[in-house]
Formats: sequence, C-alpha cells, structure tokens
Amino acid sequence: MYHPKVLVVDDDENILSAFKDFLRRENCIAVIASSAEEAFKEMERHTIDLVITDVRLKSQSGVTFFMQLKSNRKDLPVIVITGYPNLIGEEEVKALGADYFFLKPLELDKLREAVRKCLHLNNNVTIHKH
Repeated sequence: MYHPKVLVVDDDENILSAFKDFLRRENCIAVIASSAEEAFKEMERHTIDLVITDVRLKSQSGVTFFMQLKSNRKDLPVIVITGYPNLIGEEEVKALGADYFFLKPLELDKLREAVRKCLHLNNNVTIHKH
C-alpha cells in the first residue's frame, strides 16, 4: 500500500506535531521541515506528493519558498496556511500557484478535504503507485 508523503513547512513545533497526527490518520507520511532550506533538503531525500506551508517562516517567507517550489515543480500541489491574513490574501496566493489557502486556526474538515483532493484520495481509499 502506498502512503503519500506530505511535506509540512512551519516554524511552530506544535503545528508540526498536530500535522503529523492529522496526516497519520489520513494514511499519509508527514515529512517535517521548520525552514525553507530544510524543506528543500527533504525534497531531495523524499518523493513529495503535497506541500503544506505556512506564510511566515523564520529565515525566509513561506510565499518566497512556495514560489521557488512552483518554479521547479509546477505539478506539485501546495496548500498555504497563515495566521496573518493581512500579509497576503487567498487571491494573491492562488495567483502564485497555490491550490488551497487556509487561515489558522485550521478547520480540520476543510483541510482534510483539500488534502484528499490534492492527493486524489477518495474518502478512505488509499492510492496505489503502479
């Protein structure tokens, strides 16, 4: 059985821990990074199926990170999250290539639906790689 790998980029340890639990329940493998640099290193080590990134990261903007990411991997779905809606809005983020945009605190049902759509999962059906 194939378990999709989801790269979560956030500098908040509590958020990363919550995503690990959430993704485990979705039969996904969480690959965790607390900075853009760490995220790119993880992408060299793993085949990533989805990226979830915060807008605010310590060393580099999450928006800058995801723009670099999209310039290299246009096909890779990206979910952008933020607790600071005044920094950037949904229209701007989607214009830059994000698939979904969510404000913190996250609504888990909406996030679950977005993750499943990005990974082409249908409810509890797990995808298989051929």
